[in-house]
Amino acid sequence: MIVIYFFENILMTSATIGCFITIFFIPRKKLDKAALIFLTTQFLTWILGLIAVQYGWLEYPVREFSRANATSFVFEFLMLPIIAIFFILNYPNHKKFIVRILYFAAIISAFTLIEFFIERYTMIIKYHAWKWYWTWISMSLVIYIVMIIYKWFYKQKRVLSL
Repeated sequence: MIVIYFFENILMTSATIGCFITIFFIPRKKLDKAALIFLTTQFLTWILGLIAVQYGWLEYPVREFSRANATSFVFEFLMLPIIAIFFILNYPNHKKFIVRILYFAAIISAFTLIEFFIERYTMIIKYHAWKWYWTWISMSLVIYIVMIIYKWFYKQKRVLSL
């Protein structure tokens, strides 16, 4: 028996279309940097997403490619990598430390809040042993690691700093 979740499918289709439209807002001069960020983020989120699902911490009852993958394609392969692109390319490197921390915390918190409401009111994601703060921590780590790789690859100063 196949259950069709109309609202969830509309939400995921809208997110997918939004992700593809957002790609056109990446400046042409930064496409190489965006590609590095995109692929690195996909690699990390794919591994972490599979670990979280395999251990039963969370599940994606309504997802794309349900026979091939237990994780969410839109989140792991499109949404988070695109957020990471804009996050890192617009990161306030030359601002004061407090501004950088607030930028980091605000973006991660906004995304965590959105996921919290999606988990609460839809069947797209369901937490089992997972809590909202694990999303905040895991997203922070992924984006921080991708930022380190990005700074290292492009030989920027202060690779490990926020």
